[in-house]
Amino acid sequence: MVDLKISILGLFAQLILLLSIFDIYFKSPIISGIPDQHVDYEPPADRLVLFVGDGLRADTFYNYANGNSQYFKNLLKTSATYGICHTRVPTESRPGHIALIAGFYEDPSAIFKGWKDNVVEFDSVFNKSDTTISWGSPDIVSMFKKGAIAGNVHTYTYDPELQDFSGKNGSSIVLSEWVFNKVKWFFDESKSDKIIQSKLMKKKLVLFLHLLGTDVSGHIDKPNSKEYLENLIYIEKVVKEIEQLLESYYNDNRTAYIFTSDHGMTDWGSHGDGSASETEVPIVTWGAGLSYAKNNSISLQVNINQADVAPLMATLIGVPIPVHSVGILPLNLFNTDAKARAKYLLANALQINAAFSTARVNIEQQLFKLFYSPYEPLSINIQDKYLQDITKLIELSKTDECVKLCYEWINLGLHGINYYNTYYKLPLLFCVTFVSLGWITLLILETNSIKKRRKINRFHKLLINGIFLTVAVCSSFLISAQSLPMQFYVYTFMPLILWCMCITRIFQIFNLSHMMQKILQVKGSELFEILFYLIGIELLVWTFFERRILTLALAILCFWMTFYSIEKGFLPIQIAIIFCSSALFASFPAVIIIDGHANIIYVVLGAVIWLLAGLIHYKNQSGVRKITTFLQVLLLAIAIANVVIVSSSIENKQGLSLVNKVVSWTISILSMFLIRKTSNLLSNKTTVLLSIGIPYIQLSLNLEVLFILVLVITLACWRKIVIKSTDSSQALWTQWRHAFCFLLFSFGSFFGTGNIASINSFDPSIGRCFVSVFSPFIIMGLVLFKILAPILLTCCTFYLTSIKLKIPPINVFALMLAMSNIMGLHFLFLIKNTGSWLDIGMSISHYVIVQSLALFLSLMYGLAGLLIGAEENDSEHSSKQLLPTTNKKST
Repeated sequence: MVDLKISILGLFAQLILLLSIFDIYFKSPIISGIPDQHVDYEPPADRLVLFVGDGLRADTFYNYANGNSQYFKNLLKTSATYGICHTRVPTESRPGHIALIAGFYEDPSAIFKGWKDNVVEFDSVFNKSDTTISWGSPDIVSMFKKGAIAGNVHTYTYDPELQDFSGKNGSSIVLSEWVFNKVKWFFDESKSDKIIQSKLMKKKLVLFLHLLGTDVSGHIDKPNSKEYLENLIYIEKVVKEIEQLLESYYNDNRTAYIFTSDHGMTDWGSHGDGSASETEVPIVTWGAGLSYAKNNSISLQVNINQADVAPLMATLIGVPIPVHSVGILPLNLFNTDAKARAKYLLANALQINAAFSTARVNIEQQLFKLFYSPYEPLSINIQDKYLQDITKLIELSKTDECVKLCYEWINLGLHGINYYNTYYKLPLLFCVTFVSLGWITLLILETNSIKKRRKINRFHKLLINGIFLTVAVCSSFLISAQSLPMQFYVYTFMPLILWCMCITRIFQIFNLSHMMQKILQVKGSELFEILFYLIGIELLVWTFFERRILTLALAILCFWMTFYSIEKGFLPIQIAIIFCSSALFASFPAVIIIDGHANIIYVVLGAVIWLLAGLIHYKNQSGVRKITTFLQVLLLAIAIANVVIVSSSIENKQGLSLVNKVVSWTISILSMFLIRKTSNLLSNKTTVLLSIGIPYIQLSLNLEVLFILVLVITLACWRKIVIKSTDSSQALWTQWRHAFCFLLFSFGSFFGTGNIASINSFDPSIGRCFVSVFSPFIIMGLVLFKILAPILLTCCTFYLTSIKLKIPPINVFALMLAMSNIMGLHFLFLIKNTGSWLDIGMSISHYVIVQSLALFLSLMYGLAGLLIGAEENDSEHSSKQLLPTTNKKST
């Protein structure tokens, strides 16, 4: 049996496996101690205006700009250069703005602060400017004030309550309107206020307008809606009138303009991953120092990375490029002379080289020379030669050769930075792989009965502990002597602890002298079983790439359940129910795809069926249980009415009222207190279903409620069939089959509600009954509840069935967890940190989902045990249950 100590260790191991990819593949790009780099040149502009249309897709913008637009169409044809700006995963507002303004791609650990707070202080164009004035969302403009020079960055933000995602404030245009009005007021006020005037008249001035309306509209109304287009039309008005205002105010043709976005959006109104609709945003540049492509065709002339915008802005106003920037200056956007452009690019090359040199020195100071392998393509001598050659070419006005050398130097520097940032990739990957293998092995070994274990020889015990202790001490010395980060101790000690326990268990369970003899005696049918599960696990891996494979696997399960029910003599009506429910269950992963459209009719239909099931359950209860069931049914009815009212209110742009919000939270929280555990385990599961239904109905948008009802019926049918089985509960086939079906149903529960194998597959509008103002942690909590609710019901069923079959529930769970970790190990080696950001984003999503699912299954299965309980006559048996033997009554 898996004891508490192993469970805690396993939970820690799962967390390590989940978070390890950020240290292995995506280390923080922030390098401390990088000096500023200065190159003398005359800046082409005195001031810069940055417009960011939050959540604006490139396709939507250019379709409009080349269609019904007037100002944008004229701008693109007469004075601007434009094209595509490529964002990176995670495509969220904070990382997008960090890339635009600071020039690097956000530290992944910022996600644990909701993308709102600075995990590490960083440099930015705003910090380098003489003055920056920002207007917009408090979540975005405020973060660039932290760590900036005192009095350098000025921010003006609206009340967070204005960021209402329920439509309460009318059109989301009000967010962009607030910014527009405040900017106009600021300039009007400057005519009489000398302090404001002095700020506006400074050189190296940045004006930042954050326009959130498109993002809010995309979440509420979806990117293909007329409301989203109306927000874009209003943004056009803002850009046009602000340009006219500034040109009239300064009248010196020394203002540069950049219009872009932080990220795009999926058709269903979410963002975060690497699809083209999320990673491709517009970039339009015009004004002082910026070129016009003089191309009247609708083809796009610019193709840059989001981080390239930071060096572009810094160069335009003549300030040092932010020290953490990894952007490459897009020279084709300038209209200055060739020699000036060569100097701009030299400044970029020196900045990248300074970051590379600092990263190299940091690694050199940590490592022993014996272990150090430098980045040979960019040695100190080569760096000096690049600088000498480029300087000489600039003096000789050989600008083409100079530019070519600068780009070579920059690209080598970027490769070198990546080399040193991922310097420890292979040893960390090695350690994490052994953590995974050790945890899988320990899970399988721990399902053996304690009674079967022999006392280990004292000499063997001392030898095992001595070897692992010696390795741990040597590892500690190497880590400490090289001043490596604290997590290296975790990655080193965890596999040592796990494998020390595994080897100890092997000595306790197996007679090593007879091990080879036992291996040779393994039957062909047993090898076939192992092969069957390995193929099954591999098929589940490929469901992440092709959902129809899961449908195929569930269809096979449907035919097996139908065939078995016929063989066991079930009634025709029962056979029909088994076939229909399992067939529907198999179809849901391929049928329900998130498309951003809510259908309240399906939600209400499923909820009414749920309510009727509750009434039937109510009639069969007595005493206190009858009262609690009545309250559950009553709250279900209130939840249905609340969903209808909220949906109607949001559709009519009246938003989420305080009354509806209070009702949603109150009945959802109360429902959790109505779960009562009795000696009837099946009834316990039913009461869990009724309580979960109250918040779940309010979180549903389409067919999800019908799906969960189909899932419950299919699970009930599966349970009835398995209980009729004559297989021995101690048979290897029975318990491994039980564990594999557990994993299969868990994946069906996840994908069946419309989720795709992506971290952004979740429609944020599911929280429409609970929140109106953007709250990342609350919305994520609601999303997790919705994902885990069907998985909890699956866990309850398998826990209940294990008890009925007299199989220790923990054995089934441990075997299932071992299988899911085999999948996780597979995805660990499929992660990409190079290539297209669609591939990179999907590889991250797949690994995070499978490891998170394993982690949450651990929690949900434990919760299922608490909610369902255990029969007294089974508890003693469970404690003595052995791992399945190879003796079978049937296969």
